[in-house]
Amino acid sequence: MTFIFLLKLSSARPNSNHNEFIRHQIEKNNDFDYLIFRQIWPASSCMFPGTHTCSIAKNITTWVVHGLWPSIKTEIGPQYCNKSLPFDFDRIKWLLPELLEFWPNLYTNTPLESFWKHEWEKHGTCALSLPKIRSESDYFNFSLSLRNKFDFGPALKKFNIEPDDSLLYDLDKIIEPMIVCYVLKDSDVQYLSQMQICLSKSFELVDCEFKAVELAKISKDNSAQEIQCQPGIPFLIDIYLTN
Repeated sequence: MTFIFLLKLSSARPNSNHNEFIRHQIEKNNDFDYLIFRQIWPASSCMFPGTHTCSIAKNITTWVVHGLWPSIKTEIGPQYCNKSLPFDFDRIKWLLPELLEFWPNLYTNTPLESFWKHEWEKHGTCALSLPKIRSESDYFNFSLSLRNKFDFGPALKKFNIEPDDSLLYDLDKIIEPMIVCYVLKDSDVQYLSQMQICLSKSFELVDCEFKAVELAKISKDNSAQEIQCQPGIPFLIDIYLTN
């Protein structure tokens, strides 16, 4: 799949005197092979919010970041690499306008910063061995720049795949990146929910050697679950329902 190059880097950066200290705190056994970069289609998340309440702000009109995950060839991980580096919201407040638009917390019954806290502590702390990611601020800023570089919306549009409540698409049209769907129990339709690519440590596109999917049952009665999209079942991209 060809991706349109739309790299946008924020120019402002907070001063930090502890970046080198952070790098030296990383444990040696937290090595990884490549990075998974996952994006979310917000409308699907809000169709199946589970126990959460979900809302999509009017300024959110595209695919948004789920996370940048250091991974080894057999699984997503390592995880929680440095508990001495807890999330500090103040360090990324300078990025707040971009985060709200391109990396939003859609679950309105959770604290605004809880999603970012989770991603930093679980995954971001494991990426600090990379020259371009030396701090919490770098992790979020660089991940946002990747979302602009690898924008799944234009990539899908090249295959005439666009959000539409009434159109079903053939999964075979998408070879890469890996895609994740919400699949309804006893249904012949699946809803496109997430897409991911894999990147080398120098941030070049590589094959995802392990098709890692974090499975999540959505409903208590198992009426829907999020899994790797299933071949032979058409998929739908729902339009946005903004507040």
